[in-house]
Amino acid sequence: MKLGAKLIGLVAALGVLAACSSGPNLSNNVPGVPSDSPTGFSQSQASAKKSTLVSAVNQIAVGLTGNIGGASANPMEAAAALVEKDYPTVAKHLRQLRLEAGSIRVQGTASCAQGGTRTSTDVADIVDNDGDGIPVYAEVRYNNCKEGGVTANGLIGLQDKNDSDPQSGFTILIDLTLTDGTDTVRWALGIDYSPGAGGTYNVRYGYLIQENSDKVAFGVNMNYTPKVDGDSDPYDAGFVDFQGRFVYKVRGEYYVLNMLGEDLEYDSRCTSSFVSGKATFQDNAGNKLVIQYTGCNSYTITYNGNPI
Repeated sequence: MKLGAKLIGLVAALGVLAACSSGPNLSNNVPGVPSDSPTGFSQSQASAKKSTLVSAVNQIAVGLTGNIGGASANPMEAAAALVEKDYPTVAKHLRQLRLEAGSIRVQGTASCAQGGTRTSTDVADIVDNDGDGIPVYAEVRYNNCKEGGVTANGLIGLQDKNDSDPQSGFTILIDLTLTDGTDTVRWALGIDYSPGAGGTYNVRYGYLIQENSDKVAFGVNMNYTPKVDGDSDPYDAGFVDFQGRFVYKVRGEYYVLNMLGEDLEYDSRCTSSFVSGKATFQDNAGNKLVIQYTGCNSYTITYNGNPI
């Protein structure tokens, strides 16, 4: 997936987001649990692809280091943490776009270096009625924006679920398409966050990289429960459960697996993985690859109960 690497430089020319009072419902566009039906997954495939599956689960843990459930200024940090490893420049510029009230400016339309435009809605004031630092809607949109020979279309957007309630949650969506000659890659990442009582929250999380007919995608519905550890921060440690599906279709290899996370323990002192609990990937015949976490960056992997 060679064109995917060019995502690293895609947002190098990004300005800041501008806020407006209306926009699409981003929640409807968050990549959901893939609809592909589960396939078979042999032991030899499991042995060869186990690191890919570990990376998918670890990506969820890394997203928590961005403190998805924390203060209102954290949505962009959560997204940046999710893409830090594979797309460091994208992460850098997402952090520059952290939506704190003082950092949002009107941008309007700017020309791209080799044609096309980057557009943010031109409004006089920030629309943030509940004062939580998350605007009712904000975006930067690419319209046939050509930089470095690559043409970009799509948007990066952030939306308050209810701008009259600072506890309502938010949606963040990155949905970009790049074209370079005959190659096209789509990168979509979405976080749809809904808070609960006592620091609990629910997240719909979806991720997709698709180049021509190849794709890697997964989506989960995730619940977070704070750990009872005697401190006042519900987001420094907690437990995650999720259900979802993982799809891998690259260079002729294709498999689809159901995903299940159980009692996965997050600890903010570990920035790259869960520290306990297990994640299970299951194929259409009931074969199971299980990742059992035993500490930070420490885990065992079994296939139908046998170490691989």
